[in-house]
Amino acid sequence: MPKVYITTDDKTIEMGDGQALIDMCEEHDTSILFGCRDGACGACMIKIRKGAENISKMEDSERDFLETMAAEENERLGCQCKVFGDIEIEVSE
Repeated sequence: MPKVYITTDDKTIEMGDGQALIDMCEEHDTSILFGCRDGACGACMIKIRKGAENISKMEDSERDFLETMAAEENERLGCQCKVFGDIEIEVSE
């Protein structure tokens, strides 16, 4: 089972392989906030510190949105991510 370490919370959470990050956050108390839940508001922007290869590939719509937000290369929208292996993330400021 993949493990997600959230540095902002100093918390490690196990989740199902291929589970959506948003679902895991709804089941556990985390500092990752979700607004629209469909990749249009940016409230759930996270930084991938380790394990970027273990997250679902970025779709064009997410890429386009992140470009308009001037996001860093390691930033993703948490609501768009499925996890397939261990990752380390933090909440973007």
